[in-house]
Amino acid sequence: MIDPREPDRGRILVVGHRGAEGVAPENTWAAIEAGYRAGADLLELDVQLTRDGVPVLFHDFTLLPKLGDPRWLRDLAWDDVRELDAGRWFGPAFAGQRIPRLDEVLDWAKGRVALQLDLKHGFQEEDDDRLEMAVLDLLEALDTADRVVLWSWDRVALARIRARSPGVALGVNLRERVPDPAGSVLPTGARWVSVFWPQADGRSVTALQAVGLYVNLCNLFTSDYTEARRLGVDAVTATDPAAARAALVHD
Repeated sequence: MIDPREPDRGRILVVGHRGAEGVAPENTWAAIEAGYRAGADLLELDVQLTRDGVPVLFHDFTLLPKLGDPRWLRDLAWDDVRELDAGRWFGPAFAGQRIPRLDEVLDWAKGRVALQLDLKHGFQEEDDDRLEMAVLDLLEALDTADRVVLWSWDRVALARIRARSPGVALGVNLRERVPDPAGSVLPTGARWVSVFWPQADGRSVTALQAVGLYVNLCNLFTSDYTEARRLGVDAVTATDPAAARAALVHD
């Protein structure tokens, strides 16, 4: 099990996207277990809050894309969310898969696998820090802060996390190419940065690594991982972690 604060740069790490969304319904226990069995070094999972403040794993802001339900997840209490079928859309074999609570996943991951938790901030009020604070509360209560990277598009939220828990590893996204990639990322205090293929370029990757950042290649959802080797990244996000690991080992 890697330490996400200081991972080994000797090989390209495999990050299971939403667990292993290519082989099981995203962010469910089936996907989490599939990613772990496949040997993913980290599992990337999405976190939102229910109406009553329970952190759960779910990507979309509404239930419509996967469950055919127009309601917003944030408007549902945990007692409603726990009854939802989060697997049937993927295939009948996964019918009955439930939306996991973050505390259960953190407890399960202890001693097994490191996690990238993508905090799904969206449409919140300016002073709404409930999501990041609820997640930090769980990390502290379960003593798992050293096995997690907290990720967000929201740099205000990252600043709040850093102020409260400076020892927690942070991740930030760099979707587009910029003149000074390191200068864009360093103020966030991030340890990790995702660069998005095909916007990624070797100069940016080298510049980010030169200041101590770990570079994760995202949106390379293919069986051809030659691009990850060419760019020299530290990690690659994979929808099928088993296929990614096999390709990288034999590349």
